[in-house]
Amino acid sequence: MRNLVVVFCVVAGMTGLGGCGGKASSNKLTLAGSTAFTPVAQKLADAFKAKHAGVTIDIQSVGSGVGIKNVNDGIADVGMADLPEIPEEAKALKAFSVSRDGIAVVVHPSNGVTSLSMEQVAKIFSGEITNWKDVGGADAEITVICRATGSGSRVTFDTLVKIKGKVTRSAQEQSSNGACRGEVAKNPKAISYVTFVQVDASVKALKLGGVDPKIETVKDGKYGIAAIDYLLTKGEPTGLAKEFIDFVMGAEGQKIILDCGLAPVK
Repeated sequence: MRNLVVVFCVVAGMTGLGGCGGKASSNKLTLAGSTAFTPVAQKLADAFKAKHAGVTIDIQSVGSGVGIKNVNDGIADVGMADLPEIPEEAKALKAFSVSRDGIAVVVHPSNGVTSLSMEQVAKIFSGEITNWKDVGGADAEITVICRATGSGSRVTFDTLVKIKGKVTRSAQEQSSNGACRGEVAKNPKAISYVTFVQVDASVKALKLGGVDPKIETVKDGKYGIAAIDYLLTKGEPTGLAKEFIDFVMGAEGQKIILDCGLAPVK
């Protein structure tokens, strides 16, 4: 009978079945979390797979909060989060800071405003300033677009701009950075925020206190709104998860991160 059990375990391992400890497959990795970091994670995954034949990487763009929860629950192998610091619910996880990404305040390209102070940004998103004329723009009501609660970008923005959870009730919440950008791109009166990676020609990124939103100003600390991009695992990473994180932290991974418009950690 014991020989039969041993044979079953060997066969299960060869066919990808679980049942005798370990994970069902050693060539599949599941990442879940930050929508902002997802495009970068996809490029990293593509480069990693090019070096590891037969490897599958499933990337789930579900937001930082859900990513952390999924790792804690054992649903994902690696979590992705963009936050100003490690939150309480992730303190039990192993966290690797892999890059820094600035968060740009964006408006429609036709908007005449080019720079806002941190105080003005805070007052706009809290609802104290409601008209563009009060910050040097046209006489038009401001439409505030923001990320939904649980988003890493939302946590970073609210924390560093000192919104403190008091975002105006009229704010329109969106599920991703891309959705925020899309809303601003079609509304001349709108304002929102997206990570640097998500900025394109459809929106205009404002200076913050006269400081340009770019990698260099994030690196030297002059730009005031930036998140740390984390990869998180439940305990020390092993197997494919460790190989992937080592790749991301290595020279090739960090170059990909830089090419994507983020500030690498090395």
